[in-house]
Amino acid sequence: MATPQTTDTPLGTRRVLLAGTVVLIAAAWALQRIELIYGGAEVGMGALAALPILLLAALAGIRQHIPDRLRPSAGELVALYLMTAIGLPLAGRGFVHYLLPALTTGFYGGFADPAGRYQRFHQYIPTWMVVRGDGATGFFEGGVGVPWAVWWTPLLVWGLLAAGLFAALWGVARLLRHRWLEEERLRLPLADLPSALATDGVVLLKDRRLWAGAAVPILLYGINGIDHHFLLPGAIPTWFDFTDVLIEDPWRAMAPYTSRFRFSVSPLLVGISYLMAVEVSFSTWFFFLATRLQLVFVDLMGRTGDQGVFIGVGGQWREWPNFLPHLQAQSRGGVLCLALLSLWAARRSLHRSWRQAWRSWGQPRLSWMALLAGTATLVLWAWLAGGSLTVSAGHGVLLLLTVIGVARLRVDGGLPVVGAWLLIPNLFFFVAGTGPGPFAPATYVVLAFLTLLTYSSITMWLPLHLEGERLARECGSTGVGVVLAVGAAVGLVAGAVFTLELVYERGIFALDQNGGARSMARLGRYVQYLYAESGAQKAGMDSDRLDAVGFGALATAALATLRQWVLRSPFHPAGFVYATGLGGLLWGSALVGWGVKVLVVRYGGAGTYRALRPFFFGLILGELSMRMLWAGLAPLGDPGSGYDW
Repeated sequence: MATPQTTDTPLGTRRVLLAGTVVLIAAAWALQRIELIYGGAEVGMGALAALPILLLAALAGIRQHIPDRLRPSAGELVALYLMTAIGLPLAGRGFVHYLLPALTTGFYGGFADPAGRYQRFHQYIPTWMVVRGDGATGFFEGGVGVPWAVWWTPLLVWGLLAAGLFAALWGVARLLRHRWLEEERLRLPLADLPSALATDGVVLLKDRRLWAGAAVPILLYGINGIDHHFLLPGAIPTWFDFTDVLIEDPWRAMAPYTSRFRFSVSPLLVGISYLMAVEVSFSTWFFFLATRLQLVFVDLMGRTGDQGVFIGVGGQWREWPNFLPHLQAQSRGGVLCLALLSLWAARRSLHRSWRQAWRSWGQPRLSWMALLAGTATLVLWAWLAGGSLTVSAGHGVLLLLTVIGVARLRVDGGLPVVGAWLLIPNLFFFVAGTGPGPFAPATYVVLAFLTLLTYSSITMWLPLHLEGERLARECGSTGVGVVLAVGAAVGLVAGAVFTLELVYERGIFALDQNGGARSMARLGRYVQYLYAESGAQKAGMDSDRLDAVGFGALATAALATLRQWVLRSPFHPAGFVYATGLGGLLWGSALVGWGVKVLVVRYGGAGTYRALRPFFFGLILGELSMRMLWAGLAPLGDPGSGYDW
């Protein structure tokens, strides 16, 4: 970690905000074509997104050759990185690509059938929240100009909701900053590479160890990309599916379709795992394998087919596997527990800032005002959209708690989360049930549309803000919130404009069938399934899933307590929570990264660990570079033929 500087120059100078705006607009335009037309590699999203990191690396590499008058400072490099890191995801798959189809799908084709199951809910969808009629038809069929007159109101209304969420998360970040960064001294491992590039990028990029690491993914994805397009010389496998070998009872229960058991290795994720604490990487693969044993145990009990009463409401795939032991429900309980434990640990810091806010004007008062105003906006928006006041308030509180818990996974554990993936409304359905009775039809509708906040990556403001605080301190700068706000605003506006122009030109129907917009089109349908099925299918309280939520919370609390009492405990609660919910994405790479780090530290010591960091930085940069390469080459091929992995 770089040594903090003492000067307090602003990150967001006029020239860097202008430069960042230009870069974001250009990148957002290109992003739509790469992703929606050609299905190219994802470069705008990710725990460490390709374009923001590589832009930072490129500027760091040529910085000494730039004339003094134009040469960016380390703080300006950080500002440009943060603007693109928050803005690019919002301009694409991180929000806009999911928002726009959700606002139109319900009013086209079978969803608009007057005799269909969706029609009776349409009367409860506010006209200011969606796009109907010819606007929805043109969105799907294309060949027309953008009907801006019908889009201005929904875009402004949803922009207000996003602004309220950002304000609340800005307040949370400022209030937790002292506890997390100064008292607990969380490392924020995912800021290690941006920090190294911003503060000493020239030296790092000349390091042969970095290029040795980069050669691994360059060779791997170079060969695999050529094979994807030309079917030669043959792809190098990066995964092994245990479904192929676990064919006998009870072991085949380890690999159900809805919870894949696949050992996969990514150079980028191995590099990230090397930067984690060994307790986190160990817990990630250990507890993921423990979930496989849970599945076997449930099979031996004969309860694999016990799907509970929740099954059937659209979006249940976010709760996979749809039977005991309800792993996503366990992870949900763990996330909420992490949030509550974090707030409890920060209680003195929060109380002190609250007292300061009452006494005088300053940062504490601004932080609390932002949190309260942002939360009020979330609640008021949901209430005006048709939700009951109780549900609207409950959703706002649960959303913020979930975001805090997920942020803890990233800033403490270094785990590569890109959003709060758990759908908040599902917890209401676990408790109260679904169908006529538990909630009014309008409440089902607004809960369905609010899932867009967790289907997407819009909630990543909080961890990015905290990582930005670390980077800013190391550069002797301040003003992270301003930089993120400008980046988010530009990303949202540019993404919405360019996406609408492209979709109305070609039609989402064609982009889905012959392009790269499949997930975009499907998400629009999922939102409609949510309100139609949850509002119509009668079901009671899901005690099994609530038990799983409680088990996940208790297990997380127990692991946190164990770390307090046992100094060298190998288990980390963040690893348990991530492994239970998303471990299938990381466990193979975490196992490799953990194994290498343990051997390096045990036989070479801390000095050898630090000496090898450039190699693992190279693994990350090499894979990101190949993403940029194949994304740039995607327009040379046919629509939908891009290489992504």
